[in-house]
Amino acid sequence: MKSAKKHESFSAPFSTFFVIHFEVGGDIKSLEYQNTFWPAAVDLIKLADRYDAKLTLQFNPQWAEYIMKNKSNFNLLKKWQKQGHEVGLHHHGYDHGDWNGYTNRTGKEGDPKFRGNVADMMKLMRQFVHPYQLLSGTITDEKSDYPVDIKYDTEGIQIYHARTKPKRVILGSIRVIQVGIAFLSFEGDIEGFKYEYIKSRKDEVFGVVTHEKDFANNPEIIEKWFKFIKSSGDKITTVSEIITNYQKVYTIEHGDNPLTFLKDVVAL
Repeated sequence: MKSAKKHESFSAPFSTFFVIHFEVGGDIKSLEYQNTFWPAAVDLIKLADRYDAKLTLQFNPQWAEYIMKNKSNFNLLKKWQKQGHEVGLHHHGYDHGDWNGYTNRTGKEGDPKFRGNVADMMKLMRQFVHPYQLLSGTITDEKSDYPVDIKYDTEGIQIYHARTKPKRVILGSIRVIQVGIAFLSFEGDIEGFKYEYIKSRKDEVFGVVTHEKDFANNPEIIEKWFKFIKSSGDKITTVSEIITNYQKVYTIEHGDNPLTFLKDVVAL
């Protein structure tokens, strides 16, 4: 929500969030990728806590497997949730170059990477987030794989996807509320993101996304963004909290043209 300081300085959105996509990493079974980037994930949460930023952590199921295998890691995840960080889902479906092995598409059961259907994946992910719920996610293969659990969809990649009014859309057969995200990579144009943020309207939400590997490559750019948001008088909060608060102030309209992975990310 807005503060007096933010009104004095410049225009700004209703609120802003920061999503972390935790990737599969190529090998769906070894979990070596997860082991490599777990320290970066821990450092990222520590950095966010320094700036009182509540992150939206969207995990592919390989990360759930990795974290739950180690009691210390799992306890740390539970601590993050208690501190206010949101745990959500990132699903790389069959149409993604880094497929996580889960799909509802028919005829894929014989693929060496096949791990199960979306119901199998969600059984794992519900155990992972318990006692909390999975509410937000970034999902590919929306037509076949969109889980009923995910009520708040985040999608996009380009800077113009960052500023959106939440809208009610249908993905697959599931009715969800969607907000846009723009990708801040380790080579990201931080000044461009600042400019778009300042241009945002009071009824827009500003969404940013990065990967755990991008933070590992250049944590400084993420800290620059955290510093900028804090200096603006705003606060990074979670997707679910923002949408809950947004609905208390604005009516969320229906939209006929949702952002999707194949149309708006891969096709660019």
